[in-house]
Amino acid sequence: MSHADAPGGPTGAPNGLETSEPLTLSRLIAIHAEHAGDRTALIYAGTCWTYRELHAAATALASDMAANRLAGERVAFMMPNCPEIVIAYLACFAAGAIATPLNSRYAPPEVERALGRARPAWLIVHPSWLPVLAELDRGVLGGIRILVTGDAADAGQTDAAGAAASTAFEPLAPLLARRPCSDADARLDPQPADQPAAMFFTSGSTGTPKGVLHNHASALAMLTSTSEALGDVRADDLTQVCEPLVHVSGFIGTLTTLLAGGTVALYDGFELEQYTAGLVEHRPTLVCTHIDIIGQLVHAPDATADWFSSLRGVYTGGDTVPNALQREFLALTGKPIAVGWGMTEAIWLTVIRQAHLERDGCIGRPVGGAEVRADATTGELLIRGPMLMAGYWEDAKLTSELIVDGWLHTGDLGSQDADGLWWFSGRIKDLIVRRTSKITPGEVEEAIDEHPDVAECAVVAAPDAEEGQVPVAFVVPRAGRTPTAAALLEFLGSRIAAYKLPARIHFLSALPLTPSGKIARHELREPVAAG
Repeated sequence: MSHADAPGGPTGAPNGLETSEPLTLSRLIAIHAEHAGDRTALIYAGTCWTYRELHAAATALASDMAANRLAGERVAFMMPNCPEIVIAYLACFAAGAIATPLNSRYAPPEVERALGRARPAWLIVHPSWLPVLAELDRGVLGGIRILVTGDAADAGQTDAAGAAASTAFEPLAPLLARRPCSDADARLDPQPADQPAAMFFTSGSTGTPKGVLHNHASALAMLTSTSEALGDVRADDLTQVCEPLVHVSGFIGTLTTLLAGGTVALYDGFELEQYTAGLVEHRPTLVCTHIDIIGQLVHAPDATADWFSSLRGVYTGGDTVPNALQREFLALTGKPIAVGWGMTEAIWLTVIRQAHLERDGCIGRPVGGAEVRADATTGELLIRGPMLMAGYWEDAKLTSELIVDGWLHTGDLGSQDADGLWWFSGRIKDLIVRRTSKITPGEVEEAIDEHPDVAECAVVAAPDAEEGQVPVAFVVPRAGRTPTAAALLEFLGSRIAAYKLPARIHFLSALPLTPSGKIARHELREPVAAG
């Protein structure tokens, strides 16, 4: 397939198209392909795909899925960010298959467990993942049709990198170019609202990863809610995306833009020079990315307001934005970092587009029909709305425990102020109980973040023989700064109560992150000598 050189910005018609066609997940980009087919949908590695090209490839793949009766079956992905993963999502939605992306950070045992639980009919894999397949148990890949992206002309004669002599794989490319036959194409009707659409395995920060199952109704609601949160995504928007599409963060950023007929400048992960070059070349209007990425952009030695001049909105989710970072971003760009709240089980839920610098933790007001309330006894935030998942894959017990009378127990703590704004204060599982006093990590982190030598920090609980639990801080200094534990404790002494002061402070070059950009607190471990 031949593609034109990538343009510097979106092309084609401006805002939406007048049509009586109902909005459906199974025909997510069809109207744009039919009425504005030459508009740029996707920019990747210096080339662009038009809506007509993207839709044709997805329809061809969906027709093959339909011919193989994959409705209701799982199609697993092991791919980096690339056009093929976007096409695979669109094809699954059109054919009624369940898109099942696998985390690119999974080790072979985790891949085995995920494939064993999902039992996919197909596995679409990037060549870079073939060595991982080679390490899997032979039985895991039995009966799975394995399709390889990229240049794999001889794939049909080669087994899956030695994974099993009987496990052959074949190239994906011919399926994307094949014209759909009439009888298969006729079966690509809009899917029912309750048809399963996508399953995301959570990062599994504690225990076994859960399969979060969204149906066509909830997946579409995620995209329309995200659009509202981002200020109503339009056909003249260009969104720069580096978050992984195998995770819900990259999924909503990319497909919400395509649903609106906009353009996605897609990158496989974050690299500072490449990302800032993209800001200047493509002049995106929207960015929705992790807090740590915004921090790296702001703290780059050559950071300039021009990088952000084309943006009408900069959004983040996950943990709340430290006020220190919000102030720095405002000073550099004149724009606030808008904050959203959500999770794999339900997103997007709330948003705040203004900077609230009086304290950390503002997550704003509900969007997309979401409802939020706080449990009167525990302070846990409960939510319900059209974007709420269908349930956990083959786990009715866990589903019924966490969704009660239609309300999802989020595990997050928060409250609503007199103006109707919601404020996030921490997570139930992260509460630190020091003797009988309860401490949320966020209140300690907020105080530490105020120190001018601190770039970012995280506070976790550590067991203590006398006090039960104590807070322990992990701090990343700003470039060129060397704060000491004693200086930080003295600084904190005038800002928080003595019982909230960290028992120990450790300095790191970076904090570990989950694929969603949240701090991976379970990976924070004290040096053995600390006892």
